[in-house]
Amino acid sequence: MSLAIEAALKSKYTKLNILETLRIKTGVIQNLVRVENEVGILDLNSYVRISGQLVEISKMTNGWINFITEKGPSFAKDPFV
Repeated sequence: MSLAIEAALKSKYTKLNILETLRIKTGVIQNLVRVENEVGILDLNSYVRISGQLVEISKMTNGWINFITEKGPSFAKDPFV
């Protein structure tokens, strides 16, 4: 959540790196939740609820990344790098 808020408040040139980090961390959390379910730490109802929320976060993050990159190279890349 903190990465999404940070991306929302940063300039257009730094959003992409933060969103990529958010996408990676969301994937890691999805895998951890899956393993917790497989070893019996999470019951099925909790797993379904949490994994559904993570899928929505992932979709929103990917949509945001696609929006930024479709605006063109000048919008997605930092000109000072």
